[in-house]
Amino acid sequence: MLKKIRIVIADTNKDYLESLGAYMRTSSNSKQFIVTYFSNFESLQKYIHQGEIIDILLISPEMNRSDIQTSKDTLVILLEDDALARSVKSHPTIYRYQRLDQLVANILGQYYENNEEAGKLLVRTNQTKIISVYSPNGGTGKTTVAVNLCKQLAINDAKVFYLNLETFNSTKLFLSDDEEENPSLQIFYYAKTNSNQLLSKIETLKKYDPYSMVNYFDIQINAEEMLELTDETINRLIKGLLETNTYDYIVLDLDSSLHERNITAIKECDILFWVVANDLTGVLKTKSLLDEEEKLFGRENLVKDKMSLILNKFNGNLIGDFSEVELTIDGYLPFIQNWIHHQSKVDLLGNDEFNQELQTIIRKIIVNDGEGVVNSG
Repeated sequence: MLKKIRIVIADTNKDYLESLGAYMRTSSNSKQFIVTYFSNFESLQKYIHQGEIIDILLISPEMNRSDIQTSKDTLVILLEDDALARSVKSHPTIYRYQRLDQLVANILGQYYENNEEAGKLLVRTNQTKIISVYSPNGGTGKTTVAVNLCKQLAINDAKVFYLNLETFNSTKLFLSDDEEENPSLQIFYYAKTNSNQLLSKIETLKKYDPYSMVNYFDIQINAEEMLELTDETINRLIKGLLETNTYDYIVLDLDSSLHERNITAIKECDILFWVVANDLTGVLKTKSLLDEEEKLFGRENLVKDKMSLILNKFNGNLIGDFSEVELTIDGYLPFIQNWIHHQSKVDLLGNDEFNQELQTIIRKIIVNDGEGVVNSG
């Protein structure tokens, strides 16, 4: 069972309490928290004296009086009006008027950083699925498929994290966050070093794209960094994302190389979207890779058993024949003429024809056992 984090929020500003409370009840992190609110000091003090368990006390400075006696295990965070306020004594501070999703991420970041044991109590839920999106050759539109998949899952009320592991990523074409500072590349440092701060940094370095409703890392292009990633680093990072216990789906976007980070991502995933274009190259390269599967992955049929073959850029006339590798095509995504020229992210993520077919694939492959609610859109 997941240990829920018990948060007490104490502030004299009732409007702010109501706003923050409404957000925390509906946010993607809501299942992690048990939240209690106080706008009156005497009520707060009585609650504390009753010996109630409090993991985090988020409190405004005017209510943080010296006669409050919290447990030594309670993390006290001051809710400040000044964005430049510095931590005082042993109490960290958080700026109250930042975006609420970022405020909650910073609260969790402080908690994990100050409570190493907390991360060990978090476990992967049975509902969390890891989906790797891979293509044996470039130019198939794989990232377009991966990011649209994330958005369509999010439309279905799922919580989704998109992680691009390409050597040269194109994330900025599809996803953006209002908070441009604090890029996410350093997340790999904390995964590499097996840092106790990994969970904390996942919370503070993640971004949120409001159009796609997806969390992601804004990873600056650094080929050397990506090529140095090991299977241990990728495993730690995936484990960290799972341990946040926030996401229904984690989508890993891989490039066509067979670098060990991609092999690890394929081994660790539950579903493998194998994306090919409507040409002969995809058939040839898929056959070549499956012939070498046991050498590359250490076990025969490891890839084949979790593979869902997705034919992208389909124009109605099938060119390749996958029957020779004993595979059937699980989904057809249409060729979109408008995407030949550069488009905005709204164009790339909002094509009705493409997304209708993608929802069909989601129903067939991902939620075919009725585990989720699917809405069209």
